[in-house]
Amino acid sequence: MRWMLLALILLLLAACTEKTIVNTQSETGLEQPKTTPTTKSKTIEIRLTANDIFEPNTIEVEEGTNVRLQFMNADPHTFSLSGYRITEKVSNNHLDFVANKKGTFSFECMDCKYKNPGLLKVL
Repeated sequence: MRWMLLALILLLLAACTEKTIVNTQSETGLEQPKTTPTTKSKTIEIRLTANDIFEPNTIEVEEGTNVRLQFMNADPHTFSLSGYRITEKVSNNHLDFVANKKGTFSFECMDCKYKNPGLLKVL
């Protein structure tokens, strides 16, 4: 009786495996490689100089990247990345977002005397 139960379980597992393979086949009948999406992450140390200029002034990332801006200044200031609707008071902390829109977006310090925007390029 146990052998029959074991044989039945093995047949059911084999049937499930066949369905999975069928679902991964293309129209040509060849099995397609299974891919898992990879999420890229990038941490950028960013500083605001005495002349109100961001260093780095230009940041490039690929679309879909998890971006962490690590602010290195101790004095608080308001960081704005309007293309992503981000405006946040920062001071020696970090800001996380996903670069999910391609294009070039300016960022700036809203509290600074001189407006010297930086650029975020999402490729």
